[in-house]
Amino acid sequence: MPGPPETAVLESYLAVIAEIAGCIGATCPDVASPHQEHLLRMRSRLAFASDERTLAETREAIENELRTYAERAHTLLHRRSGELRRILKALAQVTGVLAEHNQTASRQLADMSAQVQQIADQVPWLNVRDALREIVANAGSQTDVLRLDSQLAQAHIEEQIRALQSRLEARNPRHLDLLTGLGHRQAVEEQIARRLENGKPFALVLIQTSDLASLAPTVADHVLIQAASRLAGQVRAHDYVGRWGTWEFAIVMECSLENAEPRSQQIARWLSGTYVLRNAAAENLVEVTFTARVVDPSVTEPSPLPHEDAETEPLPA
Repeated sequence: MPGPPETAVLESYLAVIAEIAGCIGATCPDVASPHQEHLLRMRSRLAFASDERTLAETREAIENELRTYAERAHTLLHRRSGELRRILKALAQVTGVLAEHNQTASRQLADMSAQVQQIADQVPWLNVRDALREIVANAGSQTDVLRLDSQLAQAHIEEQIRALQSRLEARNPRHLDLLTGLGHRQAVEEQIARRLENGKPFALVLIQTSDLASLAPTVADHVLIQAASRLAGQVRAHDYVGRWGTWEFAIVMECSLENAEPRSQQIARWLSGTYVLRNAAAENLVEVTFTARVVDPSVTEPSPLPHEDAETEPLPA
């Protein structure tokens, strides 16, 4: 039974663990829930048994839990920062279009004013009525052009808003895989269905590895988390990346099949390589090779891949 000094230290340690659990919930709540539960479970175990072995195991478990949380939070925040950059770029484009339209309208009004002044100076007064009718007809034609330009600008804005709403819905925690923080398979399939409905060209890129099957589950999980973080940093903001199966990822890539093929091979090569797994005792290096293939989901359903017998877990609602 620990004495008063040891009891005070233990109580402080337990309080720190509880504070850490609260902090990760405040910093990135979309992925924090399972990590908070694990930390609080460790805290309860430590409060029940505080021997040297339990302390060492708890310290290592907390380090691993926080490292996993940091990787998942980084993946999510990186995706969201990319989305914000895309929104700002789209708004800048729309602002430029509207400014150009305003300049066009100003030039056209200035031309009309010059025409009226010219008529007042040069046209005999008996012909003023016919000349003004011609100007009004020209103004009506120019108004139609401006209205069409405004409609095109509005359609562009509405398309951007719809695309943003679609991506924000895809970021909903209910659509995320519990381990990697990427979208789960159902979310990927919804993205495919939405693009098929819109009729825009796109390709489905499936990236897989068989190197993780022989590893311990916890080691394989850490490799998947790191790979997901790398992958999220390699896709464009308007593409969608998710977990397809046990050892597979999927990218819904907005481009032609021809352009998707070299890009998919480039991503697979970039994902392949050495993964560093650290814990309190040692540092392990794991070599993993990924392969990629491109599927046209508008022609055929993607066939099951090896090791796809396990379901990916969505985050709880």
